[in-house]
Amino acid sequence: MRQAHRNFLLPLFLNPRLQLLFSDHLQALIDHMVGSTHKLSDSVSFFSKSTFKSMHRLVEEAGELEDLRMLFGPYVPENCLVHFPSPRDVGKSWFCMQLCLAIASAWPAFLGEPITLHGNTLYISTELGKEVIQRRLKKLFVQPPLPISASYKPMVYASRTNLIDDLPKIATMIEKLKPVLIVIDNLRLAFAGADTNNNKEITKLMFILLAICESSKATVIITDHFRKHTSGQLSDSDLQAGSGIKSDLADADFFLRKSAQDKHYRILKRGKSRHFEEGDTAKLLRFNPETFWFELVSDAVNEAEHVGIRSLTEKSEQKDMAVALRSQGKTLDQIAVILGKGKATIHRWLKPDGADPD
Repeated sequence: MRQAHRNFLLPLFLNPRLQLLFSDHLQALIDHMVGSTHKLSDSVSFFSKSTFKSMHRLVEEAGELEDLRMLFGPYVPENCLVHFPSPRDVGKSWFCMQLCLAIASAWPAFLGEPITLHGNTLYISTELGKEVIQRRLKKLFVQPPLPISASYKPMVYASRTNLIDDLPKIATMIEKLKPVLIVIDNLRLAFAGADTNNNKEITKLMFILLAICESSKATVIITDHFRKHTSGQLSDSDLQAGSGIKSDLADADFFLRKSAQDKHYRILKRGKSRHFEEGDTAKLLRFNPETFWFELVSDAVNEAEHVGIRSLTEKSEQKDMAVALRSQGKTLDQIAVILGKGKATIHRWLKPDGADPD
């Protein structure tokens, strides 16, 4: 006997449109339509139907579209799949929890980025257990930058189950909650057992995430990791671990990294986007060890001054950066750490006519 399909939601891509099935009795009707039925899991499927229209017609229909709303400025627009790869131990989970609270509490902005779409949020953790999440939330609720209200529901689902196996349960949650933001933390554990270096496997997994995103009309953030030995390189989609197909299929990506200038500093930078130009600068954040909240230090900094600058291979470029950092009041020790050079080398570069830089 065919297993009944569980509730899921609506379409996958803008073109083609994918509709997820609700029950077996719809299957016969859909099979007579032009399109294909695809299985996300053993009990959740969707139906795809293509669109064929002229560009003139599409432009006419576009007049009915509302302005794009923001969940975290251009970093996280509405109804998008956002890839969030970053190095380990930078605070990705803290950041995602805080963003969920900000959106559900109807804050007008977070870390200097406008929030123009508020609503319920769903944080799905396959990494942190219930007790760890409870302890973190307890700390976040003590001294938030703005009041944490009950305007909407910031829900948490912690599970060690593979996301594909958990899909029927998650589909039911999404249908009831109707979140504007879904965070899946993180990709490797959510799809445990999958070869994340295999393009074909990753394409299937990203297809599932796109289905969740478009069917629920929510933005989906999927956290991920950087590959090893990237600490001295400027942020880019190519630094992600595993297959680069993830960035190709995502609507946007952004990165969170530690700064070499202070152990509490973080660099937040946008990457690709289907809606906006890439950002030329990065945000400088500070992780407050007392409140456990991220704080905005500067809206626009040069990332190269914070990541070790080992990507600057030309000696002349390194010297110019040393001079720039010195003009900002940095000490020789600080510049040496930032550039990944010895203090004696920095001293020689900056020493004018035999004078002692310090």
